[in-house]
Amino acid sequence: MKKRLVFFGTPSIAVEVLKGIDKNNFEIVGIVTQTDKKVGRKQEVTPPPVKQFGIENSICVFQPEKVSSIIKELTELKPDIILTCAYGKLLPKSVLDLVSGMAINVHASLLPKYRGSAPIQYAIMNGEKQTGISLMQMVQEMDAGDFYVQEKVEITENDNFESLYNKLAILGGKMVGQYLNDIYNGKIKPNVQDLSKVTLAPKILNNMEKINFNKSSQEVLNFIKALSPSPGAYAILNGERYKFYNARLLHENEFFAMTLNIKRSGEVISMDKEGFVVWTSRGMIKILEVQKQGKNRMSAGNYFSNQQREVTTGNVFNEDEAKFDF
Repeated sequence: MKKRLVFFGTPSIAVEVLKGIDKNNFEIVGIVTQTDKKVGRKQEVTPPPVKQFGIENSICVFQPEKVSSIIKELTELKPDIILTCAYGKLLPKSVLDLVSGMAINVHASLLPKYRGSAPIQYAIMNGEKQTGISLMQMVQEMDAGDFYVQEKVEITENDNFESLYNKLAILGGKMVGQYLNDIYNGKIKPNVQDLSKVTLAPKILNNMEKINFNKSSQEVLNFIKALSPSPGAYAILNGERYKFYNARLLHENEFFAMTLNIKRSGEVISMDKEGFVVWTSRGMIKILEVQKQGKNRMSAGNYFSNQQREVTTGNVFNEDEAKFDF
């Protein structure tokens, strides 16, 4: 007989996990996701990707403000197992108790590293060479449960948040299909997390998205990649915000002649058709793709060819602050 599964999740990575569930062993009897949100510059109300999946597959969907408000409905579904992936909220004990320890979370890190809501971003920011997926038991504390199985993916020099997110989404779906039934049947035993190795990956707030050019060029590059394409790392110039989506480090032979004079962190020291070069505390970084406040995203080289240049050599990013609406 198929086990009755209730799924909690919200973004597209959770859809890939849903697709990976073995339909021969599990019946998805309900989906819980977050409420519809206003998205983009036009602030259009948009349903979460998981809701779309539920509607397309004729699965009952719940969108409570508080999970505790649907305990009655969840109880009536008589779940054997709860599976979560990037739901965005902690589940109360009353929900976890419905399945007697069989609440499993798909977490996008190699626990105990990067507990929290932004593990992919922090892995890139911190220059990790690999990350992965952990299938873990849910407990009341954030990402603190025992993990059943982990698999790794490499983080390449070309990866940003989007590309790594897609890799992990595919891996998560594969692992759920491969291991979930054995976890349920007790064939895979849990492993206790090593508390001495715990690191955190808390939610990235708006005031944390600003680039700090007092860091090294490698740290700045990692930061840009970690927030690309969403929400986008930004800097302030002449009272307006610029989001940077793509960049590269400069090799020593490219910038030797530029280092003869003392520069300020955040200073634009060169421009060409590829983009503009910004000085950091250690080394330089070339910005390749940018979006000015209120404008479309474009190649940074456009600012070189534009006769009405909005970015010029000698400008210093983050020299001033601004009120903005992006």
